[in-house]
Amino acid sequence: MTQIDTKKLYLQIKKGKRKYEEIVHCPLILEVMNTAGTMTAFCKEAGISDALFYKWTMLYPIFDECYQLGKMYSKFNWEEEGRLGKDDENFNMEYWRITGACRYGIGRSNNRIRMAVDPDANPYEQYQQLIKQAGREEFTASEIKQLMESINVGRGAFETFQLQHAIDAMQSDISRMALNNEHNSSAIEKVEKTD
Repeated sequence: MTQIDTKKLYLQIKKGKRKYEEIVHCPLILEVMNTAGTMTAFCKEAGISDALFYKWTMLYPIFDECYQLGKMYSKFNWEEEGRLGKDDENFNMEYWRITGACRYGIGRSNNRIRMAVDPDANPYEQYQQLIKQAGREEFTASEIKQLMESINVGRGAFETFQLQHAIDAMQSDISRMALNNEHNSSAIEKVEKTD
């Protein structure tokens, strides 16, 4: 079990010392993914949560690109470990397979998916964020279908609320106009047609 300096970490969080620094975090993600092979290991090293990590991938394109490259190195190292260990009787092939399933979705034995979606974004932005992740092959076909259906439900609700807000604003404007014009209105007389 890893020992951490809890007081030091708490003070860093409290003082806001966990800010993104490209010159520090981009090389660190590449190094950690190439050696330890996981985003979790990077988060531990950087002293950040996975939620903050995913926020960084959305906000900082260079960091996200380094992470994507780091994932490729991590998977390559895992594949190489299996290739080199396949003939070794002491090699723990089952552990190696489980690692592949958990880290890279090989065999999809885990039922959890990770999404880098900003919860404060509107459904249109969330849709684009999911498409970006799907392009990286982070979801299976059934997962992306379910996610898109959920986003579509959210989009429908979002559009309904926007439309209702516009209707409420128009009704308020009409009421104010009627109130303001009450003293200025005069009856329109019917004009007879003359030849």
